Amino acid sequence: MKSQKNPKKRPKAWAVLSGVAIQMGVSLYFASRAGKALDAHWDTGKTFTLVILMLVLFLNIYWLIKYLERFNS
Repeated sequence: MKSQKNPKKRPKAWAVLSGVAIQMGVSLYFASRAGKALDAHWDTGKTFTLVILMLVLFLNIYWLIKYLERFNS
């Protein structure tokens, strides 16, 4: 009798992408909070908020591209 190997089941695309969206939203929220705290501490207007949000946004986009390349393989 041959043993059948079950191929790994991949999660549904909508589940993966909704998880990615939630992760991006949460990371941007915490970046905003951290930027506002630094701006309040050093009285710099909205400089730290903008810089941190842009940095986190670019990191999220880079991570998303790498993740989708691996997910589509």
